[in-house]
Amino acid sequence: MKTNHRFCTALGLCSVLLLLASSPQAEVYRWVDENGKTHYSDKKPKSEAEDITEAVKKQNIDTSIEEQRKLQEIFRPENEADREYYRQQQLKNQPTPEHIQHCNKQRRYLNKIDGRVQFVDEEGNVVPVTEKQRQQRVEELQRYLAEHCS
Repeated sequence: MKTNHRFCTALGLCSVLLLLASSPQAEVYRWVDENGKTHYSDKKPKSEAEDITEAVKKQNIDTSIEEQRKLQEIFRPENEADREYYRQQQLKNQPTPEHIQHCNKQRRYLNKIDGRVQFVDEEGNVVPVTEKQRQQRVEELQRYLAEHCS
């Protein structure tokens, strides 16, 4: 977790430095949120933030080949293995034909019970359902569809 936090902090500082390099007149603000996380921005937030523009302007930007090599290792370009991984993730997240069929069946059922209806069991007998119970079924089905079939 510390490595990830350090990486994010380093990435944030690099971003701030790159912003400063591209626009020398930009102001830079630093603040700590209620969770103790430090933020940097060129736009002053609504909360109190320290203007660190002058302090950041004094930083050296190392353009040596060694530093560029380190940055290329950190921010390496996407390779074929990355693209294959992303394709696999997309395939894994795609719904199966059975899931699509189930969702369509639920949508049709929702359309049937939307409004005044009579519920009938498998034997053709009327099942007494109050309007409140019907509305609850509609709301439950809408939540289910929103969560599982969107």
